Amino acid sequence: MAGFLMIKAVLFDFDGVVVDSEPVHHRTFMQFLKPLGISVDEKRWYREFAGTGSRNIFTVLLGEAGITDAKKIEEYVEKRKKAYGGLVEKGEVKAKAGVGEFLKMLRGNGIKTAVVSGGHRENIILALSVLGLGKYFDSIIGSGDYEKRKPYPDAFLEAAKRLGVKPAECLAFEDSVSGFKAAKSAGMKVVLARSPAVEYIDRNEALAVIKDFRNFPLSLLKS
Repeated sequence: MAGFLMIKAVLFDFDGVVVDSEPVHHRTFMQFLKPLGISVDEKRWYREFAGTGSRNIFTVLLGEAGITDAKKIEEYVEKRKKAYGGLVEKGEVKAKAGVGEFLKMLRGNGIKTAVVSGGHRENIILALSVLGLGKYFDSIIGSGDYEKRKPYPDAFLEAAKRLGVKPAECLAFEDSVSGFKAAKSAGMKVVLARSPAVEYIDRNEALAVIKDFRNFPLSLLKS
């Protein structure tokens, strides 16, 4: 792949990019929130919550129900994480089409890779193990590995630092409003993975919008 060395690292949001997991996340959150009379439809989920992390989601939604106790919120975070992990183990979270082959190509051409997520590190590692994709990532950035969650750039900047590359040398894949803002704020080029959230993003600010990793335009790695 001579000539494709302008991009030295490719950074992947996890949920909705590497794995088709947002519907499973939404379902497990509703499992705990609906008994409290809290319901979030798909439109609001993708507009406000996708990619923002469990603690933020529960803080906002439990707060709307008058629950603000930090210990109680943390209990919901842990219970939801366990419920989601159980579904991952059962194989309910699938890899996005073509991602395995794309990761192999990047690895074969010396391009570094990282997961940059607002999700729990344990669940990310579990899903990668179940799907056989863990060996293709040089670093995994999850909640707790940076100070401010997306849409702040901290997670992406931490990934670049760990990989030893400059932000401008990175191509990021995102599917959420908060993630897109974070990667752009970090000074990175961004490709959007198609999701309901894309309608809330200015596509002109992205290099491309893709359905999945099949037929990915490799010319973008020259950008």
